[in-house]
Amino acid sequence: MKQLIQYMKIAGIITMLNVLAACNKEELNPEKAIQVIISGYNGSANELEVSIDTTRYDKSLANGKFILQPASLIGFNAVYTYRDPALRSKVTLTDPATGEIVFSKPLPASGTKACFNYIYLDGKVVEVNPPAAEATTNKLGFYIHYADSDAPFDIFLYRIDNTTGQEYREYLAKDVKRKSWIYIDYIPSADFDNKNALSNSSVCFTKAGTTDQWAFQDNETMSKVPAMGMGFPLAGEKGLVLPYFITPGSWQLEQSRLFFYPDRF
Repeated sequence: MKQLIQYMKIAGIITMLNVLAACNKEELNPEKAIQVIISGYNGSANELEVSIDTTRYDKSLANGKFILQPASLIGFNAVYTYRDPALRSKVTLTDPATGEIVFSKPLPASGTKACFNYIYLDGKVVEVNPPAAEATTNKLGFYIHYADSDAPFDIFLYRIDNTTGQEYREYLAKDVKRKSWIYIDYIPSADFDNKNALSNSSVCFTKAGTTDQWAFQDNETMSKVPAMGMGFPLAGEKGLVLPYFITPGSWQLEQSRLFFYPDRF
């Protein structure tokens, strides 16, 4: 009996040590999280599925809300949790219909946020290679996807004072062609350099040399997008690089922000 009691005591001590060891291991390797954002456009005819390491965001998850729909903007945003840093390796986009991996990039080795861009149009990937930031200015970039016309167009910021009726217009670019990147240096004027002004402003696309002939489908709704939410520079901000993908959608002009500055808003 005495030996049995001693054995039970020893077994209890071993069990306690194992629990403590497991707790210490967990403290040394705690659960971490990274926010993964994917922006751009899926111009293929098939759905795309996102995977982060062994985690698949397929149709069985959240009723398929994470599936990238064909001929649609991409707006993937998910928090991925992990313990083993070795598992935090890459993000992939797969065409489930063919099994082909169409995009694969590693996650950053550090930090809590990761932003990726993927644009697929006309059977090929459109590269997003923005210019380097400059301390003295901002860079606005536009890629316009529009299949119905090759006619050039102008891009400008516009708002009207509802009290006085005064109109404000600031040109961003003129004689722009679709299906190519255009980057401009941009410092906001006093008419568009604060959140209140931008909340009442639109980015307009009109036929070159006009202010009221809409560029896309001859339709106002399809040719302007609210400036609020685009993250345009405010007074005093410099050194930002802000590329956008623009395309007419089913009901309105749509835009995808191909940048991520977590500390701005």
